[in-house]
Amino acid sequence: MIEASNTYYQLYLKLFEAHKLAPNIWTLQECTRILTSIMAAKSFSWRVVGITPKALDQFSKNEFKKFNQSGITRAHIVPRIETVLKLISNVEPKSEIQFFETWINNDKTVLCAKGENKARIPNYIAIENSDGKLFSCERVLAGWKHGKSEREYLRILHEKYIIGSINLV
Repeated sequence: MIEASNTYYQLYLKLFEAHKLAPNIWTLQECTRILTSIMAAKSFSWRVVGITPKALDQFSKNEFKKFNQSGITRAHIVPRIETVLKLISNVEPKSEIQFFETWINNDKTVLCAKGENKARIPNYIAIENSDGKLFSCERVLAGWKHGKSEREYLRILHEKYIIGSINLV
């Protein structure tokens, strides 16, 4: 359940309307930037569902701690611009339920090492994170929460990967 979900939806409706009235001003790129800002730093946003082997290896070299110069970033499986296109390219706006289903289903991310966040994300190790509690970006504007739970999860994942009991997606 998303607290005050109607407020996000109302902002989407206004953006949808603005795009229809002046698409040369409220371009797809501008709408993407605005929706990204609206949805950023929320518990349901940018949910991490995987990690590349290269990123996992980098974490292992630093005792699974997050460090600024690591170059590790979150990469969207579905580019945000494609998600926004699905939301604003219709004749009519999506319903509130459709809006959130589209956003949440397309807002999944993978932790990638430097150079891996490209149009096509490399194969990755799936992370079970359906509730979004691991690597949450809630109230974190430039990254994600990376505490004891995340370090321990990555440590176990790394052990499983090393012995070959994990398949790549």
